Amino acid sequence: MIGTVGQLTKQASGAARLAKSAWKLGTGVVTSRFAEVRVKDAYRPRESGSYIAAVYFQSGMDSVYQLEQWLWPMEQLSRHLGENALEIFVRDPQVAEHISRLTSLPVRFSRLTKGLDEFMSAPSLRLVFYVNQATGNFQGLRFPSPAHVHLSHGESEKISMVSNQLKAYDGVFTAGEAARVRIRRRLIGMSDDRMFDVGRPSLDRPRVVPDEWRRFLTSADATATTQEGPVVFYAPTWEGDSDAMAYGSLAMNGEAIVCGLLGAGYRVLFRPHPRTGVLQPAFRAAVEHVKTILDEHPAGFVDTTSEVGWQFDAADIALVELSSVAYDWLSVQKPLVMVEPHNPGAELLPGGLLDRCPTLGRDDDVAVGVVELIRRELAAGDSTRIAQLSNWYLGPTGPGDQVKRFISASTSMIESRSAQLAARDRL
Repeated sequence: MIGTVGQLTKQASGAARLAKSAWKLGTGVVTSRFAEVRVKDAYRPRESGSYIAAVYFQSGMDSVYQLEQWLWPMEQLSRHLGENALEIFVRDPQVAEHISRLTSLPVRFSRLTKGLDEFMSAPSLRLVFYVNQATGNFQGLRFPSPAHVHLSHGESEKISMVSNQLKAYDGVFTAGEAARVRIRRRLIGMSDDRMFDVGRPSLDRPRVVPDEWRRFLTSADATATTQEGPVVFYAPTWEGDSDAMAYGSLAMNGEAIVCGLLGAGYRVLFRPHPRTGVLQPAFRAAVEHVKTILDEHPAGFVDTTSEVGWQFDAADIALVELSSVAYDWLSVQKPLVMVEPHNPGAELLPGGLLDRCPTLGRDDDVAVGVVELIRRELAAGDSTRIAQLSNWYLGPTGPGDQVKRFISASTSMIESRSAQLAARDRL
């Protein structure tokens, strides 16, 4: 029977989509082949590698900040394990080039299954780390010999932090007790013996105040009598990729927040999330607008530096949305004000930081409300409450405490997997 015009049109449309998908697949294969040919020899996986531990990173440059914050802890672990004991494996050639400029650790690259097989099949490999929840992680997880450990790229109470995907890993390195309780409540069958508290090891890295901030502090405009107010570290998060993850509100209240703070005599250190605006033009425009306001005001500083950490020492108080920056800030035990997500669809876990800290509500008069909250928290100086929150979320945060816990947990995982492999070989 001859189909109707509508049916034929639908079939033609389906065929076109199929052809487009096939073209994309073919293009992807060709791109992968070209990337393998062009890559420097130094980045090629080594069949005879002696590395004991590895970091697997599947994502591209838009997410590379997730890997960057783990470079220093990995360097410390590598020194502890011995020469050439840890390597980084990436699937994007740009990431390979970029990361190799930031660390002395060996960086390997391959987009092909053959390259991944060679890297993951090294007889010496005992432990593989993953810094995010990328679906491409499962390509690495298929190798049974090494232990696979999820790190995440920061502590937070975003719904992504309690994904059922965590069960795929042999272990999860949590920041502190709060994370373990959160995971245990949400994930049925996830036991404590697979979770290990390590704090936030990257916070133990020595912090250096950048020249840009020094120049800002000593500029004639910034040191004027009317511009010597406390420094507010304003670090909004991005818009998220779904309603449940829509924790950012910069496009709705960013202008009112910075104008309110500047008008009240505060200095504003502004650092938006690096992914802000990647999905929603309104957020991208809001970032640029807020930057313009701050650039034109003597008390405004737009942070474009590569590191997160020095801001914790430079600022007197933080104004943060639901992101890892809020939890990292707890380590310095200074006042903290949270910003409630503007999207009511954002999924919030009960009893979290938004319930435990002063919070600017989505329905508040933003310019007035933010100033009142900042003033009140600076005046209160409630260090005991902040210290308790810091211990709950991060555990001990004395000098070197967190990286020591990370190295200890990693070493234990390596020793355990070595013993398990030896027992298997005896069967």
